[in-house]
Amino acid sequence: MILADIELPVLSVYIVMAIGFIVMVWGIKNMNTKSNARIIMGLGAVIVFGAVIGRFFVSAEKSEDARLEKNAKIFQAAKAEKAASYIADRFPDNGSVAFLIDDESNSSPESDNYNVLQELQKRLSEKGVSCDDVLVVGELVVDKKTGEERREEPTDATIMKKKLDQVYDKVDIVVNFAGLPSSTAELKKITFLTKKNVATGKNNMLLMNDGGLPYVEQDMLKSGRVCAIIDYISEEGFSFDMQKNNAPKDLSEAFDLFYYFICPDTLDSYISENASYFITK
Repeated sequence: MILADIELPVLSVYIVMAIGFIVMVWGIKNMNTKSNARIIMGLGAVIVFGAVIGRFFVSAEKSEDARLEKNAKIFQAAKAEKAASYIADRFPDNGSVAFLIDDESNSSPESDNYNVLQELQKRLSEKGVSCDDVLVVGELVVDKKTGEERREEPTDATIMKKKLDQVYDKVDIVVNFAGLPSSTAELKKITFLTKKNVATGKNNMLLMNDGGLPYVEQDMLKSGRVCAIIDYISEEGFSFDMQKNNAPKDLSEAFDLFYYFICPDTLDSYISENASYFITK
């Protein structure tokens, strides 16, 4: 085992164990000549024993971290597969998809949205669906007056309109990882949500925003402007211990455990169980 390959917590335990062993051996060798040798030997034994116990907890923690990472990947894949299957079924004749994502998620491999996007693009391509532009909102910009750098608001209606105008008449659907503006007035500024797609005659968005979209009105689902919401974590999902439990290997089971799928067909039943989820007029 190469020393550089050992993680710091494990290395620390080994160092403490070695010190304890040295102390214990010194005590044994000097038991007949030093009056305090027995005490020192006992102290060394305690250190060694404590290090062994510590190694057990470090190993357990490492195992839990590995399970956490594995579970996260399974749930991300489950979300991506649900979206990919839905899109492929809805547009069986080689549909086209664009993606809307905030800058921080798009540039962070540790982000759930980043990993779901990568997985979704892969699965859509495998199903014969064309993956078009990735539209990024919430980027860092320099203020012209002050020269200071700031991050644009990802759900700013003006910015979102500009981004979605690039694709509203050339793709079948947009997968939205960034959310939407919080007011009806702001939503109406977005051409994508108000102007019909020249090719299909309607505009749809598949919404996959973490924590759900409490600002999306019910009529947006009913009218087809929003064709589905995927991503709201279920009660079972909140109670699932990612470090101690194993996610189902079957992606459908994993999705049903962790998320809700809301579309016009399931809207009424969802509202009956989650009355406060949507804004009401």
